[in-house]
Amino acid sequence: MELASRALCQERLGRIFPETLPQRGRLTNQLAASAIFVALYVDAVGGRNKLRPSMVLWMCDQAATIAAAAERREWYEASLKGKRHLAGLLEKWGIRHDAWYADNTREPLRDETFRAWADLGAISRDEAVPTTSGRPQWSLAQDFATLFDPAIAGDDLAERIDDWQDDHLGAIGRARIALSRQLAGPGAQVVVDMPGGSRRTLPPGGSSLILKGVIEQLVPRLFDEAAVLFISESRKRIDVVDARLLDRLGIELDAGRLLPDALLFDAGPGLFWFVEAVLTAGPIDESRKRALERWATDQGIPVDQCHYLTAFMGRTAGPFRTLGASLAWGTSVWFLDEPDKIVRLEKLND
Repeated sequence: MELASRALCQERLGRIFPETLPQRGRLTNQLAASAIFVALYVDAVGGRNKLRPSMVLWMCDQAATIAAAAERREWYEASLKGKRHLAGLLEKWGIRHDAWYADNTREPLRDETFRAWADLGAISRDEAVPTTSGRPQWSLAQDFATLFDPAIAGDDLAERIDDWQDDHLGAIGRARIALSRQLAGPGAQVVVDMPGGSRRTLPPGGSSLILKGVIEQLVPRLFDEAAVLFISESRKRIDVVDARLLDRLGIELDAGRLLPDALLFDAGPGLFWFVEAVLTAGPIDESRKRALERWATDQGIPVDQCHYLTAFMGRTAGPFRTLGASLAWGTSVWFLDEPDKIVRLEKLND
């Protein structure tokens, strides 16, 4: 097949591995793209022409432009003998050896990128070679390498990427991909299945998808007897979901007051859950927690019956990395891409 450019390799890595995938950077950065390029350059695919990380580091711009298979084979054989032999070959060709990376980049490539790819079945290591050996050990999986064929594009490429993701990224990985597609697709209203069988339609957007996840995936796992009291879609609109229960609980709503994105009620233990769905900002930090406590007190809700939840897209997404340190103690954190887990920020008793 025609050799893909390093830029094309990086673009396709970004399509193959969704943004919410843990440690995605090491799977899709330029060093990773360079490894794909060199593996294809020497045909290190399906167990053939195995490479070692140093070969990726030793590639240079001029050598990368060589199209002839025979010369690329010479480059590979020289690199097997070592850096000096490769530099000698390039000098014979009239090429100055300005390597892409310093030799100390070998460990991150091997220990981070290659091993992460190996966990996903994108690359394989020759298990007959000791891990401490300097012999070439790595080659791309055939189905993964095919995704970088420049001749494959459009719907055909999308279908092949879908198939590879289904086969290699697992249940959580597939959920992350589906989420990424929802966020990248055209804005569509988000329909939420409420406890008790009713449905609510929320406006398009990531915050609505997070809130949908809380109600449909977390609540059934966590609550004994769940009710959604209201959803605050914006400062101007409050969607009252259970007006009769609000009335019985003596709760009055004022759009001018600070309200959470949603107020949930677990009738079993009698707990109120204040939920913030965070796409970019607005977590339950200490200041917001105090404000919500004041609102609860004004409504006659005992503070010890209040729980607080900040929900994010994922642990690896930017908002949590940025805002995680500001979350208030005594609150909980939930991630849409890991729906069966919850993090509780609890202080130890003195």
